[in-house]
Amino acid sequence: MRPRRGSAVVVRLQLIAAGVTTLLTFAVAALVAVFWRVPADEIGYRVLALALAGLLLVPLITLGTAAARLAVRSREDRLATLRLLGATAGRVRRIAVAEVALIAAIGVALGTLLAIPLPWALSLLSVYGRPLAPEDLLLPWWLVVAIPPALIGIATASGALGLRRVVVSPLGVRMRQQQPRMSVLRVVAALLVVGAAVLVMQTVSPGWGVVVIIGAIAAAVVAVMAVLGVVGPFLVTLVARRRAARTQDAATLIAMRGVLDDPRSAWRGVSALALASFVLVPAGSMLGYLEMIRGSKSREIMTRDQLLLFADARTMLIAMAAVSFLVVACQVAITQTASIVERRDLYTALDRLGMPLDQLDRARRIRVAMPARVAVIGAVGIAVAVAFWLVIIAAVTAPLFLVGVGVLLLAGLLLIRLGVGSTRPVLRQVLAAPARGE
Repeated sequence: MRPRRGSAVVVRLQLIAAGVTTLLTFAVAALVAVFWRVPADEIGYRVLALALAGLLLVPLITLGTAAARLAVRSREDRLATLRLLGATAGRVRRIAVAEVALIAAIGVALGTLLAIPLPWALSLLSVYGRPLAPEDLLLPWWLVVAIPPALIGIATASGALGLRRVVVSPLGVRMRQQQPRMSVLRVVAALLVVGAAVLVMQTVSPGWGVVVIIGAIAAAVVAVMAVLGVVGPFLVTLVARRRAARTQDAATLIAMRGVLDDPRSAWRGVSALALASFVLVPAGSMLGYLEMIRGSKSREIMTRDQLLLFADARTMLIAMAAVSFLVVACQVAITQTASIVERRDLYTALDRLGMPLDQLDRARRIRVAMPARVAVIGAVGIAVAVAFWLVIIAAVTAPLFLVGVGVLLLAGLLLIRLGVGSTRPVLRQVLAAPARGE
């Protein structure tokens, strides 16, 4: 089946997402390997390595799965045509998944090629008090071989899961509509988990031992990160209902109704920003506190490894923020393209009714900006609750670090706005189609 001209934008987005995911995965793996192999007795380096791998794993997987779902949803008319030609539903699904795997394989191959000069690019960084050499950033051969198939497998599995909500029939392809239910139990569970995390962070003691302390803090952070995905859709639904009931603006009403139609999808589009916000607040506070210690007389009783660890922690935070925000921008562009494809009938109908393109674009921006603000405010609030005393100490001793965190969060919101704007050509193509939306 020959793809239409309009599908070129979708294919390019899929290739870019797969390539960016692959490139960033190799970069993160290289930095993790460097921190893990630092010749120091300080266990903090291995903690940094595990933290970098764990905190960036979820956004990278989310980006890959978003691209795979977009691939399936953008082929609806072609899948229906195959059914009309006599292909069974199972065969059509296999064709769709195979196409996802093929495009993902091409994108992963391009990303792997782009990752070849990474050791020389990342050698500009300094770790453990000395500049990195390219050979320090080389990964083991088995990891280089394992990463591309793993990413292709994730994309293929995501495409197959995306087809579970699709009904393929000779009369067309439609999504299984299920009214989303946002139970209050989500909030209760979130409060319990956050309360437990706060209790762990407040009662942690040196007498527990280094291994137990690291395990307890890691468990608390992972649990809170999981809670963000559970309570996020509920908060987005609550805010959307209130704004839809009070607004008299057409663009805002359309945006809020769109959020209420699928709050999980609305939250999924900004989930990476929520995770980045949750991590940046305590990490920035910790760096501010450590920088204050480095500049005080207390540095005289600290070892060389501890002082070097503080500087390397700053490097890790910058790398983590850069990767997280790049993933957020790509993820928003992909989810917005998928949203245009899925809601093209609505956009075409509104265009026929005379709604200007600028207002349609404004409705799309509002539909993304509201969940993004909820993600940032909610994640920051939970982070402050979990690391309350650390944030307070940093605010008193090193307020500039918290100001820097605020600037980074604003940059994340700006990237989301740019991600929405990058999909405007897709909306133009939908409205300019010969059959107006087909």
